[in-house]
Order: sequence, then C-alpha cells, then structure tokens
Amino acid sequence: MSRKLLTKEDCATVLVVAITPRLPDLSLDLEGVRRNARHLWDHGVQVAMPECGTGLVYDATLAEYEAVVGTWMEEVGEALLVVPGIGPGYGRALEMGHIARSLGVPGVMIMPVVGPASAAGVEEGMRRIAEQVALPTVLYQRRLDLMPVDQVVRLCRLDEVVGLKYAVNDTAAFATIAAQASQDAAMLCGMAEEPCLDYLERGALGFSSGMANFVPRMSLALLRAFQQGNSAEARRLRDLMVPFEDLRGERGARYSGSALHAAMEVADLAGGAVVPFAEDVAAEDLPRLRAMVEELIREEQSLRQKG
Repeated sequence: MSRKLLTKEDCATVLVVAITPRLPDLSLDLEGVRRNARHLWDHGVQVAMPECGTGLVYDATLAEYEAVVGTWMEEVGEALLVVPGIGPGYGRALEMGHIARSLGVPGVMIMPVVGPASAAGVEEGMRRIAEQVALPTVLYQRRLDLMPVDQVVRLCRLDEVVGLKYAVNDTAAFATIAAQASQDAAMLCGMAEEPCLDYLERGALGFSSGMANFVPRMSLALLRAFQQGNSAEARRLRDLMVPFEDLRGERGARYSGSALHAAMEVADLAGGAVVPFAEDVAAEDLPRLRAMVEELIREEQSLRQKG
C-alpha cells in the first residue's frame, strides 16, 4: 500500500465526520461528494471520515459505500487522510473493511454495535475485525456497558488500534481510560464541539465534528486555541457553535443528520435529502437554521481573512 497509513499522531486534529449528499431521488450525489471533499481540503482539514454515523452508513448499500469512499479517495486521497466507518455489525464491518482496504484507505473506524451483544462478545468481535481488516483502526465507544473501561484499555493496546472516539457522557470514565491507554492510542472526544473542551482538558488530543463539514476553520481554530492555551478564544468559538448543536439535538435528536444537510445547502455545498429513516428539516424550522448557519459562515469567513 503506497499511501500513508493513519497513526496515533495524525488523530491530534479535528476529524470531520462527512455527510453523504444525495439527490432528490435519494441516489448518491457523487459530484457533491467531490465538491464537499475539496472544500475540506481547501480549508485545512487533515482527516475526513466518510460513511460514519453522520454519513448515515447504517442505511448505505455496500455498492453505495464503495462508491462514496472511492470518490473520496479519488478526489482527495493524496491530500488528506480518508478514514471511513465500517459496520455496524460484525459481518458488515468485515465486508466494508475489505472494500475500504481495496480502495487504499489509510485507516478505518469501527462503528458502534447496535444489535444484540455482550461486553465479552464485543471485545472479541472488535479484536477480530481489527485483525482481519488489518488497517490502522479507530474504535468508537458509545456505551460503557458494552465497552467497559478495562475492556477498552485492552483493545487500545492492539497493534492495529491507533485511536478511540469516546462518545459517552462520563468524563470520569474517559479520564480513567486516558490515564491507562493514551500511550497506546489517541484519545478523542466523539461528541463534537459542545463538550470538547471538557474532554481536551482530560487528555483528548482532538475531536470529531459534523459542523466542520460547513465551517471547518471554526472547528480547527477552536482546537488550535486550546492547544495554544487561549481558553477564552476556544470558549468563544465553542459558544458560537453550541446553538446549532442544540438544534440538532432537539426532540430526541430529530435533526441530528438532516440539520447538517440543510446547513450544507445554505453554505453552497452539497447536502440534499436524507434517507427515509431519518427526517429532513421541517419547513417551519428552516428559517431558524438558516439564521444560525449564516452567522457561523460570517465567523468562518472572518477566520479565513485572518489566515
């Protein structure tokens, strides 16, 4: 494999969890994928994660998965690290992992288990997936009952594992994992900008973001401000982003994915509709979303002018 492989050190950044743009008939918008990928490259993003939760990988066919990841690799695979999700589920993770490997990706992220499972079974399954896919792997932890602290520490010590995307609202558990496993894998806040400072203060090297699809400079500037010890600027940027994150989380996260698709359209990027199991932003909520996004884009442009 000629391309660079993902390392622990590469994860010390904002990992942009890319949306999957679709056309009105819900077919893939691959030209939109290319446009969105170039936007991230042009704005300094180093790691993009297509076909993950925000990309609605759960509802993608294997053919769609291959088309999206392949398009990312063709468009920006030499410029930034394209790290797709694989899964959910054991067999689907293996199938997607082999597709991803055939496309020359530098690493993968194993999506959280959503079906029947036990902690012991998840540990064995994660181990087998990582070993069989044989690529640098980011684990994704969303439940402490299925991925308890001691298990995650052991998994982080696998040769293939280079990072842990932690998405549990429990900073104490995260701090314990970081204390025991950060020498083996990059600790990452997996819940975007709103709580990221709490996790960065407890050992996270970076964080994943959906908003960075349309305002990447804001997310990167937030992380850079924290790294430089400028907590006031980091908080200022975080506070500007929180209202949009709150909108995504309203009423049981009704618009978790679709708000990003709508925001991309406001930003003159490719968004389009979401698959039917999700829900497009209702017409009555679009003006509020547009006002938020336009304010964020103004800040994004200001950051670009400052260089």
